[in-house]
Amino acid sequence: MRVQPYPTATATTTLTNPRPYLLPLQENGEDEIEDMHFFLVAQHEAQVVNDGSEVQVLDDAQLNCPVVELLGPRGALTFACNVPHRYLGIHMRHLHKFLTIEVDVVDSSKKYRKFHLSTRRSIATVTDEVCEMPMMMQSDDWQLVMLDLQDMCARAYGTDYESMAQVKINATCRVAKVYMADALYSDAEMPAHLRAVKPEKIAGKMEYNLDGAVAGRNF
Repeated sequence: MRVQPYPTATATTTLTNPRPYLLPLQENGEDEIEDMHFFLVAQHEAQVVNDGSEVQVLDDAQLNCPVVELLGPRGALTFACNVPHRYLGIHMRHLHKFLTIEVDVVDSSKKYRKFHLSTRRSIATVTDEVCEMPMMMQSDDWQLVMLDLQDMCARAYGTDYESMAQVKINATCRVAKVYMADALYSDAEMPAHLRAVKPEKIAGKMEYNLDGAVAGRNF
């Protein structure tokens, strides 16, 4: 299954304020990322062991805005939330090394399920609690990754998605935006603070594969 970086709008109304948006923190951009609890926790955890891990804020030259850079085996950002929107959007750039995204959801069977997407994997495996999926980033440029959590629950477990409990983004990458949405919208329909900059120059796309995935089997 391919996830296009700039999906065609499927709704007639403009997405004026998708809630919650986890990064950036405010529409006006006045909040400093370095002062936020989630960043301070991530930075502390990266520094616990001297293994080269880093979580830092820097100004990205291409986007011309602050972004979070995750490096090393302990570099990660974790957002805890309780959101029913089915689409998870992550504006990110991988840095020529492996990276993973972990998404914890609750489905219609009232079970917690973890989706673990990794550029290190080449096959999908599904157990009752964890679905591990290969992820291929076909560009080293900035790209908007859109995950359809309803589709992922249905294909892996035959259930409906109900809410997201947590998302964890692991090194190695840069992250500019993380948000949830109730439908797929074009970049032009998004509020200004969530739009991808210069989309005509961002040609990347991400793929995840769940074809044929059945709980309890390896592929």
